[in-house]
Amino acid sequence: MAIHAATVGILIEKGRFEPEVALGVAEAIDLAMTQAQFVTVPVLDARIHEIKTELRVLAEKVDTKLDTSTYKADMQRFSAEFNAKLDTKFAAMDAKFDTKLAALDAKLSTKLAELEAKLVRWVFLVMVGNVALSLAANTLMNAFKSL
Repeated sequence: MAIHAATVGILIEKGRFEPEVALGVAEAIDLAMTQAQFVTVPVLDARIHEIKTELRVLAEKVDTKLDTSTYKADMQRFSAEFNAKLDTKFAAMDAKFDTKLAALDAKLSTKLAELEAKLVRWVFLVMVGNVALSLAANTLMNAFKSL
């Protein structure tokens, strides 16, 4: 109670309180300080150390659970299901792609056949025109020679 007596002395001398009032104020201050539960650096360090220890224990428990065979089996099952779904989707996309590619190939073949037919017609017309021009030129040359 040394702090209590010193506090009462300060209140009586400097605050000019009556001794009973000073004693009441000092007790109130002492009670408030006791009940306040101030956190000091060592107390805070101790609490942080406790929390770190608890976290390490929890981390070890989690690691232990992750290493169990059920976790590995669950992950393998999940991986197999995911791969199966992915394979199904890729197969569907592949089938759709093949269908579209076949349709495009058929359309391209039709267009190429039409283009080939037009090209053959034009080549034939050019050859016929060439023969006609040659005959006309020969006929004119012969007509000019006989004159």
